[in-house]
Amino acid sequence: MKKLLALILFLFMLNLSVEAKSLRKDFNTLIKDSRISQDSVAISVKNAETGKVIYSANDYVLMHPASVQKILTIIPITEALGDDYTFKTELYTRGENEYLIKLGADPYLTDSDLDSITAKINPEKVKKVNVDSSVIEKKDWGEGWQWDDDLNTSILRFNAYNLDGNLTKITIMPTDPKKNAFIINPQKSPMVFNNAVVTGDNNDIKISRDNVLSASTIKIEGTVKTPVTCYIPNNNLKLYFNKKLTDSLENDKIYLKAALTEANKSASDVLVYTVEHPLSRAIDDVLLNSNNMVIETMSKLAGGKYYNKQGTDTDAVKLFNEYCKKNNIDNSRVHVVDASGVSKNNLASADFITEFLLKNKDNKIVDKMASPGKGTLSTRMLPLKDNLKAKTGTLSDISSIAGYLTAKSGRKYVFCIMINEPMTGDSTRKSLENYLIREMYFRL
Repeated sequence: MKKLLALILFLFMLNLSVEAKSLRKDFNTLIKDSRISQDSVAISVKNAETGKVIYSANDYVLMHPASVQKILTIIPITEALGDDYTFKTELYTRGENEYLIKLGADPYLTDSDLDSITAKINPEKVKKVNVDSSVIEKKDWGEGWQWDDDLNTSILRFNAYNLDGNLTKITIMPTDPKKNAFIINPQKSPMVFNNAVVTGDNNDIKISRDNVLSASTIKIEGTVKTPVTCYIPNNNLKLYFNKKLTDSLENDKIYLKAALTEANKSASDVLVYTVEHPLSRAIDDVLLNSNNMVIETMSKLAGGKYYNKQGTDTDAVKLFNEYCKKNNIDNSRVHVVDASGVSKNNLASADFITEFLLKNKDNKIVDKMASPGKGTLSTRMLPLKDNLKAKTGTLSDISSIAGYLTAKSGRKYVFCIMINEPMTGDSTRKSLENYLIREMYFRL
């Protein structure tokens, strides 16, 4: 019996060795054919049951993970917040003629929600409305973010004043040929639009922020043939929030003599009304759509709740480090500065990411990662629909993907591929990822 078990174990190990050798040859050929430098590609593939390394290349080299980092941070975040957590915006009465709105940095708060809040205010008694924005720090961006790219809808400002996704929607409408187009701003955002768009033969729009004149001045130029809808990141979240709140108050015939003021909630304030949005919505948004603003907000809220103080990015990083320590995950070589992976100051190895995935293979959160046909994988690797759960990452010169793969053989693997390469386009990098994962599926 012992000899039989030893033979089975030997054949199993031999099979793994053959698999690894075959995979290495195929991978090396694919990377060479892609014309991406092998030194720019980090790969780690491990058996999900045993943790055995099946294939590795540059797997201990520190690279920029881009949004694959969200896998590392969302698990500590959701654990700290708790399953029953909701984003809350609360209305309180303060004495006989004052109200206080306590912000929860809710990334899903809308101007319609503000309407429902102001509807609970007694117009005959109110003289003053206070806003408590102390839930997280007053810091609009993360460390190492590309602040000069402030019209990028993937890198939005975020703070306690989150509202309407921190975006302004406009529609540019054509008029008569060679005449100025018309800009529709249904949100009545406090922006000034310098309209230099004319009606022409095609849609060719350029949007820029004229910081010389004002950070709230948006220059729009080019031509428009058919209606074009654009989304512009809000530059001043507090200004936008206060404008929309004032509009909601005035719609309820509430005209304040005193300006909106910031004040912290006190123990004597009495809760009147709450607007809530579930954490589950945010988890899906992060893992399927890679929403940076949402996970960054969640991260600060989680740090604040865990340490019972105002949420900061410093405490969010501490939370991640403490999670790793508690779960015996060696993160001594990893450098994490934000939750989203937007900052190029973030560094991780492919080996670390697969180890993290191994530790969390039974965590219910990882089941919410995208599969082919959904989210950021909506057009990728569709034949592997039921066999792949992964998180993608994209930054300038960077592409990455990591997750869980059930091979054609039925065996399960964790994998991470990171490509930090400035000489090729994003489509080339993602095509290489697709080919590598396909080979894993058929060969393992």
